[in-house]
Amino acid sequence: MSLSLDGAAGISGVNGTASAPAIKGTTADTGLFFGTSTASVTAGGSERLKVDASGLDITGNVASNSVAVSGYDIDCSLGNYFTKTCNGNSTFTISNVPTSRAFTIALEVTHTSGTLTWPSAIKWPADTPPTLTSGKTHLFVFVTDDGGTRWRGAAIVDYVN
Repeated sequence: MSLSLDGAAGISGVNGTASAPAIKGTTADTGLFFGTSTASVTAGGSERLKVDASGLDITGNVASNSVAVSGYDIDCSLGNYFTKTCNGNSTFTISNVPTSRAFTIALEVTHTSGTLTWPSAIKWPADTPPTLTSGKTHLFVFVTDDGGTRWRGAAIVDYVN
């Protein structure tokens, strides 16, 4: 492999493979490798993440932060999985929704009392929000493909706390 280092053009000639990445960590089969219009991350000799002109591909598990909602605004810039305890009437909002892509959030609500009110952009099956039981935990999933103009909502309700 021929390596070129140029102050203006950068580093070139370092393609590598999944089992022998061009840029390595402390193990020979973990690091970065490159192909035609492609950059990939390898771990243990297996490609785990690839970025090319069509987007991002991930192989394996993906983990996300669990974000405690402060107030009642679900801030999408903080993560995808949110938790909230509701002790009275609660009106949710959703902010900082990514645009030009599909986006999914999950909301786990421990519901002790009150009514939950949702943004009008959330569309429920049969256009009816779920009926909730106080003293239970409920899981909501919301999906948008238009930057939050419309969300499709689904609920799994009445888990024992």
